[in-house]
Amino acid sequence: MRIAALGDIHSNHFALEACLKWIDENDIDGIAFLGDYISDCPYPQKTMHILRNISPNYMTWFVRGNREDYMLEHKRNITENWSYGSQTGSLLYTYNELLGSDLRFFEDMPIGMEVKIDGYPPFSICHASMQSSSELFTDESEIIEHVLDEMTTSMLLYGHCHKQYIHTRRTKTIVNTGVVGISANGQTNAQLAVIESDGGDWTPTLINVPYDRNKVIDEFSESGLLDKANVWSRSIIANLKSGRHYNNECVKLVEKIAKERELDFNDESIWQEAANILGI
Repeated sequence: MRIAALGDIHSNHFALEACLKWIDENDIDGIAFLGDYISDCPYPQKTMHILRNISPNYMTWFVRGNREDYMLEHKRNITENWSYGSQTGSLLYTYNELLGSDLRFFEDMPIGMEVKIDGYPPFSICHASMQSSSELFTDESEIIEHVLDEMTTSMLLYGHCHKQYIHTRRTKTIVNTGVVGISANGQTNAQLAVIESDGGDWTPTLINVPYDRNKVIDEFSESGLLDKANVWSRSIIANLKSGRHYNNECVKLVEKIAKERELDFNDESIWQEAANILGI
């Protein structure tokens, strides 16, 4: 039995297509999807169409990420102050592109679940943690020991932190599958993980899949997202080109400048200044 796990697609349908092609060619029996399917990259409907039409030859499991929770919360609080611009423009663009059926699809997903397949050990999947779609930890975080203690299965697959790794303590293993849609940690491929079992313990393997990043970069202008999300989209494009966390760096720099000058975080001039400092 071979199960592929992938998350953090972030609307990058080209990267998703490359991962699914790899899956088709490598004797995979099932696919666990780990959340953050949308936002940041253009044309989220293309990603949603792919997810809704996964081949019935595969067992599939879906959990919800923080980006899906953002969309659901906005649906419940439509007066929330999202506007086109560098801070929330990408979120608003994504929300306006989604269908009601997409939001219902997200609502039906749990934050985490135990996957049980007859004849094989159960394993757990989530986006960030089994309790939260936004909790952040890596193999270098102290909290990982608590996560291991709380695990009810011997294997946990998750995403969110955009850092691909395998961490084992005695009989329990945590696997971060990496990020499909936004390059990170100095690499520019799409990432996923595969776990394999013949009925005994699962063995994980980390996978990197190349794809044509220029195609998704071209869609930022074509779709209008670059104009609607400005510096945020420029930071995502810089991520795609370099594998450097420009979006995180940009947010931290904007927060620092806003605090020092007592300005609003949404001030577009600060975002432009941060972009200039970072060279994006």
